[in-house]
Amino acid sequence: MKFIRNSALLVALTFGASSAMGATGLMIPDSGAGDRVMLFSDFDGSLIDLNWITDIGAVGWFFTTPKEAITVGNEIWVTDQVADAIHRFDLNRNFLSSITAHPNGGVLDNIRGLDVDGSKVYVTVFHTTSANRGLATYNYAGTPGGFFQNNGSFFDVAPFGNELLISNSTTNDIERYTPAGAFLGIFAINRDFPQQLEVLPDNSVLTVSSIASIGVEGVWHYESDGSLRRYIDTQDIKDAFGELVPRGAWVLGDGNYLISTSIGVFKYFVGTDTFTRIVGGVDAQYINYVPEPATISLLAAAGLIALRRRR
Repeated sequence: MKFIRNSALLVALTFGASSAMGATGLMIPDSGAGDRVMLFSDFDGSLIDLNWITDIGAVGWFFTTPKEAITVGNEIWVTDQVADAIHRFDLNRNFLSSITAHPNGGVLDNIRGLDVDGSKVYVTVFHTTSANRGLATYNYAGTPGGFFQNNGSFFDVAPFGNELLISNSTTNDIERYTPAGAFLGIFAINRDFPQQLEVLPDNSVLTVSSIASIGVEGVWHYESDGSLRRYIDTQDIKDAFGELVPRGAWVLGDGNYLISTSIGVFKYFVGTDTFTRIVGGVDAQYINYVPEPATISLLAAAGLIALRRRR
């Protein structure tokens, strides 16, 4: 087993909520007892605020299983898989409203990942009713738009040029679709139970095989043409810290990787092929970038908000 460093010092780098207000960082929902959105440094993965968004004192809404948080225009949207709602917040983390309407009519059910392309928001839905399973869209005001039906178990979505990439745990593939829902082919095969899916600024693709055999479970980083750039085996984390389910990943500014799992958030060091635990005891979900509010306002004023949160 590779040597794994447990860095308590990184956990100690927690700033107060007031300093986090203007922070540029990475949002990671905790769907465990914390029911919150945590904030980490996008450069080195250090913890900034464990309780960046919480439902403490909430009225009319609550977190049950927060899955993914993204920046949508001048707001932050958080999908909640079990509450069957997308919670909207302003950039100061004040609650605005919850989206519960399904574009087909009725209400959302079992929603997971989401993404935005500059004009619409895509949300993966595995509804109890098969006719309502697939991909739902909304405008920036939260109004339901289009929907395409698919019986696959979609976990996340990412715009990729003029296409959409979708992680499908039914086929265990990363699939390509048109925005209208036409199947175009497979980007990557046999990524058992793929969850988070991200297209990074260099157009490379990052995904996580979350429930799989040794040598498959872990982080998969692809070039834009589908060739493999790097595989990170998360078995070494299990050997050191116990059974876990990897769910999300991100490439940090220092060139290393942040990995979210069911038992904590870890950092992988590329040069030494080692891991460190940033924070334990959390049920960490998907990872996404959030600029500081002033940066988002400047982008919006310049008409550049379509550059999205990570491209």
